Amino acid sequence: MTHLHQIQMKILRELLFHPKSRFTDLNISGLSSDHFSYHMRELKKLGLVDKIEDTYILSHDGKEFANRMDTDKNIMEKQPKVSVVICPELEINGVKHYAVQTRLKEPYYGYNGFITGKVRFGEKIVEAAARELLEEMGITATFTPMYVLHEMVYNMSGNMLEDKFFHAVLATNVKGKLVTEIEGGKNRWVTKKEFEEMAPKYHNEDDIFAWFDARKYEFIEETYFIESF
Repeated sequence: MTHLHQIQMKILRELLFHPKSRFTDLNISGLSSDHFSYHMRELKKLGLVDKIEDTYILSHDGKEFANRMDTDKNIMEKQPKVSVVICPELEINGVKHYAVQTRLKEPYYGYNGFITGKVRFGEKIVEAAARELLEEMGITATFTPMYVLHEMVYNMSGNMLEDKFFHAVLATNVKGKLVTEIEGGKNRWVTKKEFEEMAPKYHNEDDIFAWFDARKYEFIEETYFIESF
């Protein structure tokens, strides 16, 4: 629902600043009554606008939707993604190992590193980490939130490719058997030395591991330039 007609975007903008507006007050584009009625019906069908007697207001969903608008340009603002990056640790024969994944889907097909996943709407960071670890690796753990990484990724021409906030979560007291293969990747336990020798790795992976290893608990902001992904 991010691509509404410009007239519909204008209506939502008007209702942001002028709740309980009448039909004629909202028709700032001067459309014919039939044409404007069509757009109002569409917004009501989408559940973004409610009618109370002879006035219109934003519904709950309409308020949430319109609040993400760039009201100067009447377009939806593009916002950074919020994700978790998870470092599972486990001692095997007295040596610390880390669970990593070879990614087998685009983008970054064939790259190696810690698993990541989007935080869902209404989901706590630890809940997202627990869900992703179980879905991607079939294991459970005790989770400790650590640092927050805001990374901006550009290609070599200076065009932005990604803008993300990663909540780094350490996973200890791991339980269960690691699932070695899923549709989108292959998983394995590696030592620190094996991690350092993995190739190819994501552009930020050595940094992410170093911050986990140093037990960072702070906000980090980094800019990366990459050739491909």
